[in-house]
Amino acid sequence: MADGSRRWLRISSRLLCFVPFLLTTSLNGVNAAPEMGLWTITVRNTSRPLLLRKAMYKETDVQLRVASFGCPEEVMFSIQWFLKYYPCHNEYNNIEEMYEKTPLSRGESLDPNPLGTGQYIQHRYRELSCRSDMHIFPMLNKSKAEPKTVRPAQVESELQDGSFTSSSAEAGSYRAKDHVISTTWRDGPYLLVVHINSSKQDVNWNLTFSVMMKGTHGYLSVTEWPLMIFYMVMCMVYILYALLWFVWASCYWKDLLRIQFWIAGVIFLGMIEKAVFCAEYQNTNNVGSASQGLLIFAELISALKRTLARLLVIIVSLGYGIVKPRLGTVMHRVVGLGVLYFAFAAIEGVLRITGAKDSDLALLANIPLALLDSSLCWWISF
Repeated sequence: MADGSRRWLRISSRLLCFVPFLLTTSLNGVNAAPEMGLWTITVRNTSRPLLLRKAMYKETDVQLRVASFGCPEEVMFSIQWFLKYYPCHNEYNNIEEMYEKTPLSRGESLDPNPLGTGQYIQHRYRELSCRSDMHIFPMLNKSKAEPKTVRPAQVESELQDGSFTSSSAEAGSYRAKDHVISTTWRDGPYLLVVHINSSKQDVNWNLTFSVMMKGTHGYLSVTEWPLMIFYMVMCMVYILYALLWFVWASCYWKDLLRIQFWIAGVIFLGMIEKAVFCAEYQNTNNVGSASQGLLIFAELISALKRTLARLLVIIVSLGYGIVKPRLGTVMHRVVGLGVLYFAFAAIEGVLRITGAKDSDLALLANIPLALLDSSLCWWISF
């Protein structure tokens, strides 16, 4: 029996080497919530232009239609849209803030950064009538324009030269795909700007737009489709890991240490985390929008898994369960460190999902998280 116990301790010490692996794989769940592919937005006479951004695959259809409308009297609309491809993500990230700060440099253009590189297509529909007795708003047909490279003052001059059509002028060969206004021509990030002008600004009209960006892969963006495959593979890896751990532990079920159960718990949490993320990305790919509650639940599971993995590394490095039967007062400090880490990891993950990633509060959560990780490495080393 003594020989068996010593043999199991030797094997268990090797098995505990898997804990650093769990530590390295327990990274942040996602950088942010998956990009939407389906929007329903109501525009009123006082609303600003619509700005929608998404990283899309080539040959993705961009659909724009007026789902519902309210016009107490006859109003004539001019709807202009601008679709731009950005080769650099740095120009793409803060595009909403840039649009608010550059009204003079834009002129008549809808491009937030007219001097920035990229390719664009723009189009304008004029003389769209809206009346209270109408049942269907006129269809916005596809533009025949080809992508053009951005050059200074080119966009504004094109609008002045008369790049106009009516909503029914280009029906012809585009009836096969109703409401498709354009198709992407490259893989990468795009910005869609929709501006509405009315003939009567004092009338309280409203238009509810339905915007859909869906490619052959579904609604997921070009940057998030590989993530869904990654989470699917990692879910299978964790299932394989759990089976291997179960078989290995069942061979020595009489000599199991308490820490073995905690390692099994980390593997189980990792399996749940990857399964939830995979299911949420698949759901987003099918319906076009993410469930924020499910993503927050997955982030909390991820924070708990990362916390347990780090605590296991600490207590194993202190010899608990291998050469020390208990840690005494040191265990209180370990638990305190775990509670702090879970709190800051949960706050940081929730802020990342809710879109406050670059806020001051998110920074305040990231700094203690980095300090806790640094102190953990120092504790293990010394």
